[in-house]
Amino acid sequence: MGVSALLALGLIGRATAHRLDEYLQATLIGVTRDGIDIEIQLTPGVAVLPVLMAMVDQDRDGRISSEEERAYAERVAREVELRVDGVPAPLSMIESSFPTLEAMREGLGTIRMKLRTARSGHELRFENRHLPQISVYLVNCLAAPSLVVGRQQRDEMQKSIEFEYSFPVSRAAWSAIEPFWPAAIGIPLVARMVLLIYRATALRRP
Repeated sequence: MGVSALLALGLIGRATAHRLDEYLQATLIGVTRDGIDIEIQLTPGVAVLPVLMAMVDQDRDGRISSEEERAYAERVAREVELRVDGVPAPLSMIESSFPTLEAMREGLGTIRMKLRTARSGHELRFENRHLPQISVYLVNCLAAPSLVVGRQQRDEMQKSIEFEYSFPVSRAAWSAIEPFWPAAIGIPLVARMVLLIYRATALRRP
């Protein structure tokens, strides 16, 4: 939990200190046994806000409607890719939220999106291809007590990350199956001994 908090604080700190002519896209990846969660935080600098508004504000009324918010979030989701064990993993939009225009005009507004896939495996690759001309990127994997992550490889811009991961048997799970191990080992041994005795008896018969 401490490592996860530090990673999150690092992304937040970078988001609050980003340059005014950049579109900061920070991604946190959470891996669990039953799926993968992707959280993307997009913070436009004051100088790039007109570029973003031209893309989001489709009816050019100077506001962002809920339909326009949804359309932009879906576009971002289409322009990121997650692969698990080399196979594309479909991402579902869990939720998204937009700041006020006033906050974005001050360079403080952050668009937040949460995506998820139910697929899990042993190797992960994520890539963000959204607006590379004006963007800077950050990407990190969140630590978890039951998760073992191999060496993380990122490209120079941190648009992509890939790593291997695993979930070792927990102490609780081992405690649950430990009483059955003697039986699991003993039954084959007993069967083997019975077979050997039977063969020895058969050989001694006239």
